[in-house]
Amino acid sequence: MRCLVVGTDRLGAAPKILKNKFGVTEIIHWDGKKKVQKLPNRLSLILIYTGFANHAVVEKAKRLGKRYNIKTIYINRGLSELAAG
Repeated sequence: MRCLVVGTDRLGAAPKILKNKFGVTEIIHWDGKKKVQKLPNRLSLILIYTGFANHAVVEKAKRLGKRYNIKTIYINRGLSELAAG
């Protein structure tokens, strides 16, 4: 399963938590500050750190997720929201 992570400078514990919780095997990372590139192929999940990405990048990732029917998860600043649930 491929996942696009949008926002934050470093992934930290994200790869391990995403693997355990969702079965993610590959992560593509957009830091959330630069202009959005083309959406990677074969994505199964988009994880957006809303507290660490600029508004334009968040909106673009959100629209792409809806357009291609990709599950999108929004978290504010940390993975504790995912790890607990």
